[in-house]
Amino acid sequence: MNKIGLSARPTLELVDDFIERKVRERGEAMDRTGEFDRDLLDEAASLGLTGMLFDDSLKPDLSSMPLAHDMAERLAAVCAPLAMQIGVLRIVGYLLARYATQDVQDRWLKSTTEGKTYGSFALTEPHAGTDLRSLSTVAVRSGDTYLVNGRKCWVGFAPCAAYAIVLCKEGSAARDAKTLALVVDMESPGARGVWGPELSGFRGMPNGELFFENVTVPVENALRVEGFDGMMDGLNMARIEAAAYACGLLRGALEEAVYRASTRKAFGGKIADLPSIQMKLGRMRAAYHTARELTLKACRSYMEGRGGDQDLISIAKMTASDLARLHTDEAMQIFGAAGVTLHSRVERLHRDSKATQIFDGTSEIHETMVGRRLVSAFERHSGKDFIDQLA
Repeated sequence: MNKIGLSARPTLELVDDFIERKVRERGEAMDRTGEFDRDLLDEAASLGLTGMLFDDSLKPDLSSMPLAHDMAERLAAVCAPLAMQIGVLRIVGYLLARYATQDVQDRWLKSTTEGKTYGSFALTEPHAGTDLRSLSTVAVRSGDTYLVNGRKCWVGFAPCAAYAIVLCKEGSAARDAKTLALVVDMESPGARGVWGPELSGFRGMPNGELFFENVTVPVENALRVEGFDGMMDGLNMARIEAAAYACGLLRGALEEAVYRASTRKAFGGKIADLPSIQMKLGRMRAAYHTARELTLKACRSYMEGRGGDQDLISIAKMTASDLARLHTDEAMQIFGAAGVTLHSRVERLHRDSKATQIFDGTSEIHETMVGRRLVSAFERHSGKDFIDQLA
């Protein structure tokens, strides 16, 4: 297969062909075994999917974000872990391209955009998930290096990452300590990545823990941005990706539910003729379009810079994931007993949708953040036109 350069963008038709040739069948196999299909990711990268957000000089180019998320949606509809693998590589590549020193970029950026090198985006800790200010991974500076100690969990590519972008506190674990985002070479003495617990959703996505025991990291490996701010930039991109995965799961649920309703006979006719089933399908279609429009709107806000509109991103991620969970459940209901068959497509969509409500910020934290900012806007504007003044 001929590889596509960064200047030649993949098309939806190319992705649709890839899905039918490879992804549909191997996505099902990946779910059954839970094993990482490296060859499938390699082919996705060869089509240009991991390099879509960069120009030919490897600078960030977000003009392709809407198309990238259309593709993520279509992939997630048949193989959510592959969509996530591509998404993680785009996120770490974006952070390198925007904030890393030239030496760090020279070492890892090109191979990341080509899908040849895997990088991890490491935020969460065993006792610091949603509350990132309570993290305890610490980097202590000594001359031209940092000494890093800590542990990260629920990290994509942890078992096979060549490097990890790690959020650390500088000097101490105090809640208000300054933060750093360090690019850590995972071959450094004291650094290791291991597999985590087997998950019910997104099976086949390499996931696990990172351990750092007196790991020496050059000072120039720090991203050139306050650590928390830089990682939040990446996290906002991840949240839009997560919304796109949820849209894909909704799309898959709609496909499966309409097929089942149109081919299943009961009471002397198709169950698609029953008003109760038509109502479910109508709500499902409305949910898909709602989630999709919110996701694209959040995507466009991110393209404008400054990390995107926080409210739009939270609303898109929360709404898409919650609707995906609700309507994959409805799709299972339309299937009846066949819907709870392990590893059937509709059952897999249902499991994957639950994960989207949890990673990259739970639905609860997103609704809390949106509500908090709504109250703040009301107070700032004395109750006048506050809904349109959200920032």
